[in-house]
Amino acid sequence: MLTIDQPSPLVTARMAGALWLAVIVISTLAVFGPAIIVAGDAAATAKNILGAELAFRLGVVEEFVGGACYVGVTVLLYQLLKPVSRNLALFSAACGVIGITVGAGLTVRDLGIVSILRAAEAAPSDASQLQTVARAAIMAFGLGFKVSMVYFGLQCATVGYLIARSGFIPRVVGILLGVGGSFYVISSLTYLISPALGSVLSPIVIPVAFLGEGSTTLWLLLKGVNVEKWRQLAASTSAGLAAA
Repeated sequence: MLTIDQPSPLVTARMAGALWLAVIVISTLAVFGPAIIVAGDAAATAKNILGAELAFRLGVVEEFVGGACYVGVTVLLYQLLKPVSRNLALFSAACGVIGITVGAGLTVRDLGIVSILRAAEAAPSDASQLQTVARAAIMAFGLGFKVSMVYFGLQCATVGYLIARSGFIPRVVGILLGVGGSFYVISSLTYLISPALGSVLSPIVIPVAFLGEGSTTLWLLLKGVNVEKWRQLAASTSAGLAAA
């Protein structure tokens, strides 16, 4: 029986889908936004940041908002999937929290780079040293993102497995998300080992991962879950915990 603080699984699923869609939209806007980051060229990137500081700061704010939305996704997915396996649902949520934390750290770094570059302009005597620090941070742009994507991929792969086992969401949705999440992990780890090879894999990984995320998001938002099957599984899980 549902209590006052336990919303319908259908509401939970659709809220998760809506927030996940917001994350996807924000990420897409970031990808197709102004080309400020020039891969492998810290000097050009620094120049672009100073020349389009407002756009850069807005991009950082977008990342923060996307991270906040994904906190909601992580919590709601845990609530939705814990009847399948509480331990695996907790593991996926932990991966999501770690990924979000890394992402939040990156926003602080990005704003710090702007401050360092502006300080270099204001203090010509220290400009060379400050610009060196800023450029070193700029060269690490892709690395931090890939670290967060390892955890995000682990979360997606685990959530996909739980969905495929659940019985209240079609198995094919879980399989697509699980494959997409696994691709994220493989591609990101490859990039950390060999950036050149990781860059080759990215064009292959992104469409597969987008298919998995997109299908899961739309299903949660438009269809939700089979409420009767979810309640049966939740009751069975609760009975098993009580007996233990």
